[in-house]
Order: sequence, then C-alpha cells, then structure tokens
Amino acid sequence: MANDKTPILAVDDERMNLRLLQGMLKPFGLEFLSAQSGPEALAIAKSKDLALILLDVMMPGMDGFQVAEALRDDPATRHIPIIFVTAINKEQQHVFRGYELGAVDYLFKPVEAEVLCGKVRVFVELHRQRRALEDASRKLLRNVEELKASKVALEESELRYRTVADYNHDWESWIGADGRALYVSPSCERISGYPPQAFQDDPEFLHGIVAAEDRDTVRRFLGDSRAETLDFRIRNSDGEQRWLNVVRREVPGPEKGASLGWRLSMRDITARKEAELQLRHLALHDPLTGLANRTLLLDRAGLALERLKRGRGRVAGLVFLDLDRFKIINDSLGHARGDLLLVEVGRRILGCVRGMDLVARFGGDEFILLLEDLESPREAIQVAKRVRDAMRKPFLIDGHEITTSASLGLALADSDGVGAEELIRHANIAMYKAKEGGKNRFHVFNERMLEQAVAALRLENDLRRAMRRGEFHLAFQPIVSLRDGRLGGFETLLRWTHPRRGPVSPADFIPVAEETGMIIDLGQWVLDQACGVMRGWQKAGGRAGELSLAVNVSARQFAKPGLAEDVLRAVNCSGLTPESLKLEITETAIMDNPRNSVQKLHRLRQDGIRFSIDDFGTGYSSLGYLQKFPLDDLKIDLSFVRVMESSPENLEIVRTIIGLAHNLGLSVVAEGIESETQRDILADLGCEYGQGYLFSRPVPEAEAEAWVRKSGRFNGSGRPRTGSA
Repeated sequence: MANDKTPILAVDDERMNLRLLQGMLKPFGLEFLSAQSGPEALAIAKSKDLALILLDVMMPGMDGFQVAEALRDDPATRHIPIIFVTAINKEQQHVFRGYELGAVDYLFKPVEAEVLCGKVRVFVELHRQRRALEDASRKLLRNVEELKASKVALEESELRYRTVADYNHDWESWIGADGRALYVSPSCERISGYPPQAFQDDPEFLHGIVAAEDRDTVRRFLGDSRAETLDFRIRNSDGEQRWLNVVRREVPGPEKGASLGWRLSMRDITARKEAELQLRHLALHDPLTGLANRTLLLDRAGLALERLKRGRGRVAGLVFLDLDRFKIINDSLGHARGDLLLVEVGRRILGCVRGMDLVARFGGDEFILLLEDLESPREAIQVAKRVRDAMRKPFLIDGHEITTSASLGLALADSDGVGAEELIRHANIAMYKAKEGGKNRFHVFNERMLEQAVAALRLENDLRRAMRRGEFHLAFQPIVSLRDGRLGGFETLLRWTHPRRGPVSPADFIPVAEETGMIIDLGQWVLDQACGVMRGWQKAGGRAGELSLAVNVSARQFAKPGLAEDVLRAVNCSGLTPESLKLEITETAIMDNPRNSVQKLHRLRQDGIRFSIDDFGTGYSSLGYLQKFPLDDLKIDLSFVRVMESSPENLEIVRTIIGLAHNLGLSVVAEGIESETQRDILADLGCEYGQGYLFSRPVPEAEAEAWVRKSGRFNGSGRPRTGSA
C-alpha cells in the first residue's frame, strides 16, 4: 500500500535535535525523514517529493548554507521550501545570506513547538493542494484523450448527432461552417443559466456573456483552425463569474476534405481555477500578512529596474524596514500576538504608500517597500518618514497597547544598472546603519556604507580565523588607590595582533564580536586565561593575594544562561580564590533584565565573586535595583572624567555618582585619568581608585607581574615607585 503521508525532511548533525523536531510534529501524521549531513540530505531530497526542509545552519563538513545552495542549483530540488533552524542571532548578516539562498523563513533555537507547527502547517497544506491540482490536471488530460478516442465511435452515428448528446454533463455545441449554432446541449443552462435556444437564435450571444477582458481572445481562438483548447471566463445569468475550458474539434463532412463546422465541448472549471489562483497567490504572497513575498518582490523590482535601464522611468526607491525590539515583544506577549502585530504593521505600512507601490514581508519582522516612478529622491524620503512616524504610534493588539519603532534603510536607483538583489542589499546595509545610530530612524544608502560593510565582513572573517589560530592575548591596566598611590588590582583587557595589519583596536573588533555572538567564546577565553594568570601571581607570593583582577563581561555573555556555572568553572579550574575575581558589567547590560540580573549576581556572590558596574552614568539605572544588586563598586565612565575640568556640569555628575556610591556602601573607580589635576579633583571628591594613562597604559602579563612583585606606589610618571608597602 502506497504511503500517502506528506513527507518533510529535517537536517541536523545532532540526533537529539532531530528527535525533538519529530516529537513536535508527530500530531501532523507526516512522513518525517531525517538526515545528519549535507550529502545525505541532498540524496533524500532528490528521491522524495518533499513538502519542506528544516535545515540546520551550523553543521560539520557541508553547512546549511552550502546544502541550500546545492538544492537551489538542482532543477529537481530547487522548488522545495527551506526553513533554516539555527541558534545564530537573527540580526546577523547570516540571516540575510539565508534569504539570498532562497530560504522562506528562519526558526531560532530553542525551537518552540507552537511556532514550528504553525510554519510547517502552511507548507504541508501547500504541498497537498499542489498534489490535488496535479491529480486534477491528469484527470483533465485523460478526458481529452477520451474525447479523441470517441471520435471513431461518433463517426459511425448519424452525422448531426455524432458530436453531441442531450444528456452529456459538459456543455456541447455544434457550430456550423456559417457560424450558426446548429445544436446546443441542455447542460448549457446548468453552466451559464441560459437555455439552449438563446445561443441558437443569436450567434453573438455566447460572445455577449464572455468576460470583457477575454472576448478578443475567444474570437481569435474560434477563428484559428490550429487552436484546440482555451480557458476563459463568462458571466452567468446571476452575474457570477465562471471559468470554462473549451475543447474544439472539427466535424468532417461526408466528402474527403469537407467540413461541417466545429464541435465545442465546454466544462465548468471554476473550482480548479480558483485553486490554481490561490496556489499562485500563496506562491507570491506571505501567508501571515497577505503582503508580497520575496519572490514577487524580486520579480517586481527586477521589472522596475529594467524599465529604468531602458529610460522608461525616473527614480525608484527601496526601503528596508526592521522592527525594533520585536523579539522582546514576541517573547513577553507570545508568538500569536507577535503575529498579530506583524499583520497590523503591514496594514499601517500600506496606508503610507501609493497604490502603485509594493509592500513585501521579507521575513521575520522585516518588510520592504518598492517605490516606483518617483519624481525625485525627496519623494522616497517622505515615504520613509511617514512609515517611521506611523510605527511610533502605539498598536492595540488583543487588548494590549504595544509601543514599538522601526529602523529603515533607503536605497535609490536610476538608470545605473543596479540589480534587484544588490538594491536590497544596499537598503539592508543602510537599515543596519540606522540601528547602529540608535534605532527608530532611517538612513539613505551611500557607497561609503558599502565599503564599511565589506570591511566589517572582512574583519568578521579575520576574527574567526584569529580565534582558531590563537592570535589574542591579554593586557593588564593597573587600578591605583588615589589616596596613597598603592596598587589595588588590574583590569584585564583583550588585545588582538593581526598577522598582516598588526594590532587591531578593540573599538573595531569588539562590536563585531558582539554582533556575531563570537564575544561569548572570546569572553570565556579571557575569563579562563585571566583566572589562570592571577592564580599564578598568587602562587608567587607577595601582595598578589590582596589584589583584585577585574574581567569585563559583555552584554551577550551576561544574558547567556549558565553564566554562573561558566564563571565558577573557570575559578575552580584555575584554583583562584573567588574573592580575587571582580566581574565588570555595563550599566546597560545589568539593567536589561533587572530581576534576572539580581538572581545571577546573588548566585555568584554566594561563592565570593565580586562585582563592579562599568561605565556608570552612561545608561539608565533604577536606584531601587541598585540597592538590590550585590555590588562592590561603581566605575565612572571616562567621558565624564576627561571634561570635568572644563565642564561644571560633568564635575557635578561625577560628584553625584561618588555621593550615590558612598550612600550605597560602594567604592568608586574612575576611568581615563590622564592628568594630575584630574587625579587630585577625584581624590578630593572622595573617589577611592583610578586608572588611566597617568598611572600606566595597559601592559603585558610579564610587566604586570613585575609590578605585583615590586609592590610599589604609583606616581604621575606612569611607572610604579618601588619601596616598602
């Protein structure tokens, strides 16, 4: 017995992930196929009529992007929809690459059963409808063949009635050589609502009920002796539109070469046509919002750019829109309400554009606006501003008032020959520039942005190689007591020496590591190495046991589940006393989820780990939560220290931070001290510790160890002054 279950393929090198997906999809009754490698997946895809492929991105050997590219290059598999299943953050360039390879959507690990089932349901239904349409097409072909076979039998009947039968389900007509209807079967009334006599009395009656847009086509069909079949529309007696298929055959006369006219067999194919139109709509539109999808967008954009190239248009614009904070909304209110928000966003965008413009959902919370035939770039900018302002207004979703915003990138095209994919890429780059600039804004693409994007991609690739090749090392900047100049500890800093470019500034590579997620592995490496170094100093004796070693924890690293376990594992493996380690966490990171932060910090505090809020004063902190955090000190951001001599306002900010810290029982560390005047002002204000070029630049491990052994005091020369402690 043939298996009539709809087949889907899941590809993941981890067997446990495959079992989880299979368990979530079990209620569908699908034929669940699985593969643990790219070659295995390609072999299954060629042998099965798949409804969908759930494809992991990160796999050894042949990764998900390479598998997707191979599927698209093979005519036998390029039609199969692909949903990437990945743990990679959606705001990376990887997401955009996946859509370029033809992915229809992304799922982010850990996969939620409700989201997975919702997306799979759409493509399973599309697959089933396609099969039904193919079955209907085969049935139609069989009917046509049956008509051919019946011709021999009909020739043996009486000449007038050999082509028609009064009780045939189809609408049968015999049109004479002079164009008059010699016979019309009773089925015409069931299909059109009009009796046979109406068509026999008036040769033009049939043309009168044909849809206006199809009349010329029908006349050409009836006048072309080579044409055999045609689909066209009529309006029945109730005014409803019906689709008919007509098959035409010549009625031969008794003499060789003579013709008695034409036999027309017409059948109502409305249901089939509506199914075809629905499938075509689904193939070109997003099933959630009803907006155009990527396929239709690329087609329309390509046509618009081709018109520009031929000089038949003025200016075209493409706006790439990404909702700000959508993941937070989705996670807090649920995916169902998140979907409703996307629908409302689509409607609101449609209200900001012209009727001729195209709005597409590009994937996830990304939308694209194609603006054609613009008089000037200013017109596109006005549309972008309208959309941006519309996104700022609250949305009412299922009784919840949701406030969000959008970042937009605008790319313009005239007759310079840019392609659709390239134009989208330009708009995407501009959108990311808008996000980097603080979100809730838009940027217009320029070539400088492209150069920066290429440079960022090159830096990202170099950064990955650097992690594999061990090109990183640590540096240590002394933290000094402002009261007596004694060494209080060090801040651990990450440094990268590129084999060709030499030292790379942390200001260049740290943001890339943050964006791509590499900062998590880098941060753990720094933590492991720093704990080992500090433990080595402690074993050597001296004052090392009295010093603290500060290690920065990035926002993504702090948000990662299992942070406490990672930190304690590094401490325990090195043998370092926990009280010697101080984690520096930025104000923004710690306030992103204050309740969760309180739990994490207290968990680590139980084992003796100390904490400092880094860059204090640059973010937003709740005094109520500051009291709940088990903190040891606040670090004043260097942006305040540098200008406090010339800016009374900044001096007051510094004074306020120091007073706040002392009221909370915390000590204060000032960053970026470069002059003795700055040191003296901070000391007079009661600031306990400082670091900066006045005392020392970051130094290699060996030099820092030497200072630990000397146990000196620091003066303003940038070198420790040795002597008894």
